Amino acid sequence: MAKISGSTLAPERASFANAVQSYWQADRGRLVHASKTALAVVLSMWLSMRLELSSPRTAMVSAVILMMHQHSGMVLARGFYRALGMLVGNLAALLLFFAFPQERVLFLLCLSVWTGLCVCGAAYYRNYQSYGFLLAGYATCIAAVPSINNPYAIFDNVIVSLSEVSIGILCAGLVSALILPQRVATMMLAAGQQHITTFVGFIREALHGRQSPSALGLSHLHLMGERAQLENLRSAVVFEDPELRANNDLMIHLNHDFLDAIARFHTIHQLRARIEKTEDRRAASALDALFDSLSGILPFPSDGARLSLPEVRGLHAGLLALASELPGRIASASAALSNAPPPVLDRFAAGAAALDEATADLLSYTEHYIALRTARTFVTERPRKRPSKLLYSGNRAFALASGLRAAMAILACSWLWIASGWNGGSSAVIAAAIAIALYSVMPQPTAVARQMLIGCAAAWLAGLFFNFFILPRLDGFLLLAVWIVPFILAGSYLGTFPKTATIGLGFGIYFSFLSNLTNPTVYNPTSYLDSGLATLLGIAIASLAFATIMPQGGHWLAERYLNQLRKLVAREACHGALDGLRLTFESNIRDFVQYAGTRPVTGRASQAELLGWSFAALEIGLGVINIREATAREVMPARWKEQQGSMLAAISALFLTPSPQTHEVALRAVESAIEQTAGTASNRTGGEPEPRPSQVRAFLHFIRLSLLDDALPLVNAFPGTGAEVA
Repeated sequence: MAKISGSTLAPERASFANAVQSYWQADRGRLVHASKTALAVVLSMWLSMRLELSSPRTAMVSAVILMMHQHSGMVLARGFYRALGMLVGNLAALLLFFAFPQERVLFLLCLSVWTGLCVCGAAYYRNYQSYGFLLAGYATCIAAVPSINNPYAIFDNVIVSLSEVSIGILCAGLVSALILPQRVATMMLAAGQQHITTFVGFIREALHGRQSPSALGLSHLHLMGERAQLENLRSAVVFEDPELRANNDLMIHLNHDFLDAIARFHTIHQLRARIEKTEDRRAASALDALFDSLSGILPFPSDGARLSLPEVRGLHAGLLALASELPGRIASASAALSNAPPPVLDRFAAGAAALDEATADLLSYTEHYIALRTARTFVTERPRKRPSKLLYSGNRAFALASGLRAAMAILACSWLWIASGWNGGSSAVIAAAIAIALYSVMPQPTAVARQMLIGCAAAWLAGLFFNFFILPRLDGFLLLAVWIVPFILAGSYLGTFPKTATIGLGFGIYFSFLSNLTNPTVYNPTSYLDSGLATLLGIAIASLAFATIMPQGGHWLAERYLNQLRKLVAREACHGALDGLRLTFESNIRDFVQYAGTRPVTGRASQAELLGWSFAALEIGLGVINIREATAREVMPARWKEQQGSMLAAISALFLTPSPQTHEVALRAVESAIEQTAGTASNRTGGEPEPRPSQVRAFLHFIRLSLLDDALPLVNAFPGTGAEVA
């Protein structure tokens, strides 16, 4: 037999070593996170057994759920709201047993209603508040359902449940924060750097008018998604970093600045595109010169990826200089157009006003961006008042549909349990409650529930092998920990990949839940099989409920979202109180744009249709708000209030009942208002060489251009209105 020389093996060993090193560099973060998850689970299991709690599975499940996040701030934030939700849920379980100690039907009916209300709250509120609502709902099921045949045991169950949850939160928080921690602050600052880079690119394209309506919609959607992610990180970083927690108001103002600025630059892009269609090019040429003055100071990232802090500083300095020069440039350009016809002057005035406001918004944005990273305070030449808190709320129809779906799913499981007399039916009710609560707030709950069902089935089979083939041969906690770690590692590692994240999470949760390690251990294969089948059935019922009961991807919900958007313009923008109105309006538009991104590209209530409505609402709604705000700053004709009221009523009617008739009435009302404002000028001097064009008239003209834009869906029929296409 031929011998293999050492010189032949050396390259193979080197190649293998290089492959291992490459794999470690690529997957080191995933492997470290999976190891930390396994350590947190084992630690929670050991502490529960050391304290002689009957079953450590609740602590283990809590550790798995919290450790699904790789950053310590998110683990701490989720743990805080998990503790609050579990406390409220367990108190609700005690109240239910106090009210219906021997009435199982009424008990389960009230339990389903309570869970539905909690899911409704979770779907309506945002961020980690939502998670607290979810926990309050299904924690009641976890604590109450196992004691339904023994009401006297409910108090002990509540104490044990809260103790185990506390242990799971404590272990996950300690492991995440102390062992190779990954900080949310670092991630948030890096994400903010990428966000401002993308935003500056969007501004550059908006000023040049190079994007098509579809490309503009996708860019807008992408930026809104990035901003929403930054807000999630902001909510978590306050639990981790004292310095950033002290700057929470600064981060809130930064979000306000972004919402204002992106709306202004979207307006500029649309206005520029509409002016390009006119025959008289004088307004377009004058505006191009003004837009170029801002475009010229927008930096390109030096490394080709992200803007550095010095580059943002340079942008801020350039914006300060431009803000001081812009009034004079606008006045000079307006004087050069003094002999132009009124439509040209109006187009120029609309673009100049939009650029003026956009520059101020961008200046405030860069100011707060720099201050957040340098702990320095800047003072803009025109300080902008901002609300002191963010308001997060979802669509009411979506929240009510989610709550009703949850209540019906739990009622269906409860009915099957009672009608069949199935001993393991309680596990189905608990599983359905957990699934219907956790997945209701996700973008595609049906797909998530199906993936979780796969993870649960795999965990059930793995638990069967572990409980009845491995566990009987183990002696002592050390061997138990050694053998349970590979299963937790597998689930956590799968959870780090986007495509298998839900399957991995489901495997980790249900392996810990179904294995049900007890102290002392009890071997009962029949009970294990029964509980596993019931759990799978509960998740399947939840998945069926998502697909059939007012599905999130259905047309009904899309129409409810659209109704809410139109009422936002018709009622809030046109007639609501101005205090805090701009923030509420822009936040709701952001949420609608994000929802539109989940819709199919074509078909009824498609992504393109909903984005078209969102841009129509954004342009005209903000124009109305701008007019109402500017009216307080300008000297207007004596009959202006009456004229403004008529115009707002016509725009409100257009959005409530879009049709060719209401469109025509709204267009005439705006044109009449433009005639009414002829000859007005702003009373704001601010050191300007001469009065600037009336902002009210400028915003009116922009609304008129929006009403005449056939790319917007204002004159198209809306389902249920019976209107025809204009």
